[in-house]
Amino acid sequence: MKQIFLLIYLFILLCMGSLHARSVVYNFRIAQITKEHIFENANSYNHTIIGLLFDEISERRYDDIHRNYFGALGSFIYNYNSFFFRTDFAVSLVQQKSFDSKFSDTQTDDFLFTIGKNLVLKNNFSVNLSGLFGVPTHEIYALKKPEFGVGQFGFGVQLDGAYKFNEQNYLILGSRYIYFIPRSARDEVCNKFKFTQGNSINLLIANKSIWGKHGLELGFTPGFLFGAKIDPFIKEIVEKTNYIRTSWYAVYQYKFLINKIKNRFLFNIASGFDVAPKQFGHKYIVFLWAAWDIKF
Repeated sequence: MKQIFLLIYLFILLCMGSLHARSVVYNFRIAQITKEHIFENANSYNHTIIGLLFDEISERRYDDIHRNYFGALGSFIYNYNSFFFRTDFAVSLVQQKSFDSKFSDTQTDDFLFTIGKNLVLKNNFSVNLSGLFGVPTHEIYALKKPEFGVGQFGFGVQLDGAYKFNEQNYLILGSRYIYFIPRSARDEVCNKFKFTQGNSINLLIANKSIWGKHGLELGFTPGFLFGAKIDPFIKEIVEKTNYIRTSWYAVYQYKFLINKIKNRFLFNIASGFDVAPKQFGHKYIVFLWAAWDIKF
């Protein structure tokens, strides 16, 4: 009887597909693009408020399950001289559709706090070094249903910078590492586990061009999630959590003034897929977002 139960349980896990949670506050492109201009006229404008709407659609390779995340993110950035503090929070409608079922739920993302410092190494080269701390807003859902928000405490470090070729063209580079602390989680039948997504590494390389009030950034952002652990150990869960993901993006920006307050509109489109795992990864992921930020 125990073996039959185990086989049924493993079948449920196979039907669940990839188990890593989706998160917008940890999205490297959003973090980079929305903070690029915070040190412009920092002595006069040291507060930035960001409102962002996003829509992500994806399809998994082996079972043709479609997922959609539609929601909003809010951010606040305060910079003082060469230092900055940032906090991010998001909420999303999570929808999943397969050939025989539908799922819908509204979930919150983690709170993400970032503290960093801007270092101007040369007149045409600057670097930002920052630390990140993520706080979960709900339990881990990944073992029993689609999840938005990691649901684990996260600690990380980020290094990014920009090289100015001239007044119109910039090279943007970035790297980030985050470790997620193991936390208790329950599956659909209330079995208790100790689970973590493990380690996350993101890289970014992009070219940014500016002409007048307009700007265009084209970039490549590979991502790696590895070192997932679960106790008691279940191989299938680890295999469905780790991934290697590749993604390209393009973002248009427009700057303008309203009553002498600096505003900026951003529109981003990104597309990617999972290089690994071959069986459980995503066939495609399309991510759209539009943001409005105010600097005062």
